[in-house]
Amino acid sequence: QSRDPFELMEEIENVLGIRSYPMNWPIGTEGNFKGVYDRSTRQIEAFRGGNHGRSKVDATIGSPEDPKFQELLGGPLYQQLREEIELLDGAGDEFRMEEVLDGELTPIFFGSAMTNFGVRTFLENFLRMAPSPSNRTTSQGTVSAESPSFSGFVFKIQANMNPAHRDRIAFIRICSG
Repeated sequence: QSRDPFELMEEIENVLGIRSYPMNWPIGTEGNFKGVYDRSTRQIEAFRGGNHGRSKVDATIGSPEDPKFQELLGGPLYQQLREEIELLDGAGDEFRMEEVLDGELTPIFFGSAMTNFGVRTFLENFLRMAPSPSNRTTSQGTVSAESPSFSGFVFKIQANMNPAHRDRIAFIRICSG
């Protein structure tokens, strides 16, 4: 079940105590999800197809100023998108990568893995934004990110997620190798 994107952003900010920045914006919700608006390129990506992730999605990409999108999305949905873009541009945070790396701002992406809508955009941005490996200082010296030997450090251990199992999972940040 989908929720209002503004409510989702507010919940993320309240629960995590971090400001959020939508990198894209959903066009429609749930059964009427038509695509996303990419805020960095200022382009609409209207989706068709998807076949529940089993095939490549057909997309029409272009400027919100292009009249074909009013017809493609429908008048009311198109008008709602225009109003939400204006609100985000006027009242929202500015995206600064330094704030993301400092843990002060989190990028938010909208899409649907079930229908393969927006997944490619998310992955491309994730690769672009993710920090490169860097040297790590340990109690035994510095581990070079270029070292051929595998090394990593456990930064979180989670257990008992399912009462029916004796489960444990360790989250490891790979440092080299």
